[in-house]
Amino acid sequence: MIAPPTEDDWHSEPWCLDAKAAYERFNGKTLEQAVSMIAADALNREEDLMFMPAICFRYYLPAYLQYLMSGASQGDSDGASCVFGLINHRLDDIVGDAILLRNVVRTIAHVGDRQSWYDADKSIYGSFRRKADRMLRKLQSA
Repeated sequence: MIAPPTEDDWHSEPWCLDAKAAYERFNGKTLEQAVSMIAADALNREEDLMFMPAICFRYYLPAYLQYLMSGASQGDSDGASCVFGLINHRLDDIVGDAILLRNVVRTIAHVGDRQSWYDADKSIYGSFRRKADRMLRKLQSA
């Protein structure tokens, strides 16, 4: 099992206010603890992932992906819809890690196929299938 990010990992990049908030919530948390935090409030924890340093992001992103693949995410339209923007924003931090990339591809395909399971109205969230297809193409070409 890989240990959570260290203080040096957290301070490996300049911080914005959002990185500070991510640190306050995630610092020292295991992946299992992170999954629980994400399940309780995926929308806001996705924002934390968006702004944390790359090393920390690569450690904690699997917790978000695990949540989206689990039964706990059923009906979480916001949590599911945010994955597309998160992956797009952090694409450069994902493509260099083959295992993480495979996990992302699998999760994006899963979310794209289960819009109704997440209770995500197309008139509000757009088509998950279209978003997933675009993201999968982007991931393949990266």
